[in-house]
Amino acid sequence: MTDGLISRVPSLSPTGDWLADLRARASSHLLEEGFPGKKHERWRFTSVRALVDTAFETTRGGDTEDVEARVVDALGDDGTWRLVLESGHPRLTAAGTPPDGVSVRSLRDVIDNDAALVAPLLGDIVAPEQFAALNGALFQDGVVIVVAPGAVVEQPIHLVYTDGGATDASSTASYPRAMVIAGDNSQCTLIESFIELPGRGASKHLTNVVAELSIGANARLDHVRVTQGTERSLQLGYLGARLARDARYASQVVAVGGALTRLELNVRFDGPGAEAELDGAYHVQGTEHVDHHVRVEHVAGRCTSRVRYRGLLDDRSHAVFDVIGVVHEGAVGSAAHQENRNLLLSDDATVDTKPHLEIECDEVTASHGATVGALDDAQLFYLRSRAIPEEEARNILQFAFVREPIDRIQHAPIVTRTSTAILRRLPNGEGLMEGLST
Repeated sequence: MTDGLISRVPSLSPTGDWLADLRARASSHLLEEGFPGKKHERWRFTSVRALVDTAFETTRGGDTEDVEARVVDALGDDGTWRLVLESGHPRLTAAGTPPDGVSVRSLRDVIDNDAALVAPLLGDIVAPEQFAALNGALFQDGVVIVVAPGAVVEQPIHLVYTDGGATDASSTASYPRAMVIAGDNSQCTLIESFIELPGRGASKHLTNVVAELSIGANARLDHVRVTQGTERSLQLGYLGARLARDARYASQVVAVGGALTRLELNVRFDGPGAEAELDGAYHVQGTEHVDHHVRVEHVAGRCTSRVRYRGLLDDRSHAVFDVIGVVHEGAVGSAAHQENRNLLLSDDATVDTKPHLEIECDEVTASHGATVGALDDAQLFYLRSRAIPEEEARNILQFAFVREPIDRIQHAPIVTRTSTAILRRLPNGEGLMEGLST
């Protein structure tokens, strides 16, 4: 119990203070239960042994002078209001004034001066269990975004997570937290980008992030989450959203690369008439591993959820997709639909997919399904018969397979960036970039 990542977890006792008790609950969970292994059903296809055997150093962050300029070099100017979180610490001064109707503060500031705003939500929307508990025990800072009731925010709010390209030889970890409180009748777009800046060398970095979203009555939140990783990137993400009456949540998740990328997305309908559209696309190659676990809780009636994820897998990569829709007793009139489609580009790529439903009431519309296959020879022959070279024809079909969920993103520069990231990983895929806008 003293080696590896568990050695970074402090032994804490409840004191009666809400934050101290949250941290104590998180640390006690880890010290008593340990990290999950392959005997845990939700982790049996994703090994974290190498991760938990490493005593990652917690990064301090916030001291890299040129990090904003380097982020611009990496992402360009996409027309968003951008806030960089370096190793979990928001650089608010450099970000400037947020759009009208939006308040953006550091989590530390809110805890110190306005705790009542976050105390009922922090660690409640996402329970402090497993690696979310690691974040709960060790997080230092984060960001709190409040969208005023009735505000219609045209400019997307863009959170960029990076370690600043630290050059320290040791393996490091950061534990960011984000909270969004969308007021009744508000509309806003949130974009989260996870990038690795040059300079890290051979050392690895773990990003263990927790995001909690509270979406008010008749509010709409469009949420885009883009992960671009390398063989040094390890990311464990927990994302929870609670929807009030008639709220709408649209999620687009794009995962491109990374030694290990895992996201647990939990959506809960607390009020009737709410709707969630959960779309995703992922591309892995080499020995990369991506894991998506999605859970949708239909607690209130007349709510609709649609889950649609697509994946491209090449070489010896591995993908895991597990989605469950739970329709609780009394959630009459619910509609829960799930779909996962995968395209294997090599004989050695592997995918484990499991869409499933738990329905505890009548008067429900539901469906679930998954497909795993290779390129369609008839489609490939059709393109070849139009004098398109074989490699280019394969790229066209591969990119077309994942383009549909990407095209649902409502911000064109992000569509272009995510599409380009995938095309650059396909053999000579740059040749298709000119057609992105068509």
